[in-house]
Amino acid sequence: MDDINIMNLQKIGLSYTEAKVYLNLLKKKNFTATEISQISGVSRSKIYEILNKLINKGLCIEIRGNVKKYAPTNPETAFNGILLKNKQQFESEHKNKKKLVFELSKTLTPLYISEKQNTDALNYIEVIREKTQIAEKVHILERNAEKEIISFSKAPFAMSLNNVGDNNISFKCGVKHKGVYEAKELRKPKFFDVVKSYEKAGEEIRVVEHLPLKLHIFDEKTVVFALENRLTPRSNLTTMIIEHEDLAHTLKENFQVYWDKALTLDEFIENEK
Repeated sequence: MDDINIMNLQKIGLSYTEAKVYLNLLKKKNFTATEISQISGVSRSKIYEILNKLINKGLCIEIRGNVKKYAPTNPETAFNGILLKNKQQFESEHKNKKKLVFELSKTLTPLYISEKQNTDALNYIEVIREKTQIAEKVHILERNAEKEIISFSKAPFAMSLNNVGDNNISFKCGVKHKGVYEAKELRKPKFFDVVKSYEKAGEEIRVVEHLPLKLHIFDEKTVVFALENRLTPRSNLTTMIIEHEDLAHTLKENFQVYWDKALTLDEFIENEK
């Protein structure tokens, strides 16, 4: 079965070694680099390169703790992300690849789920680099929020505005949404329309000229943020997800400073006239 899966993974753009490492990652909740090197038969000198390639393709995440570990991402989400990213490249054979992704997802997702039953208290930091996975993680946290979601919103964005209708914020009853946005983005008509739709749906909106970072805080316990890469600031979307209440409370205090000095959306509109 592994030989068939490796062959199919190669058909959607993975190398033989990447496919082999990914399939082995699915065998346990997470691995150290040494462990996955041993189980997959890939040398230590090569394994970090392969893991980074899998991370960039959305098939793997880093977990920061006492020891850095690596975990597979959900096959269904990951494969659909690869398919979407390469749709134009594969246009002539898109239907075949879509069918292949469906079969891979059906085969490998149960294995992925079976290894997620146990949790490790030290594994509270995740690192994600691929846009599809970042957007999916944020959407999961949004859907699971019970009390409050607050955010700093600034470019670059993981989600395309063309798909915003499919990935809108889930404004659930009883969950408070508060967002601070940068003025330069709101001066773009298309982006303004999206934010206006958020306000109509129930999000409280504020506007400032500059934000220090991209940030989401869920229920005062889970923080999602991206730190700008100064070498390639517009293209790098490396994101960290940290479950830590003290950090969440500290960053919420910082959020409140910006919130208090920000303009409402109506005030921003008036100032722009």
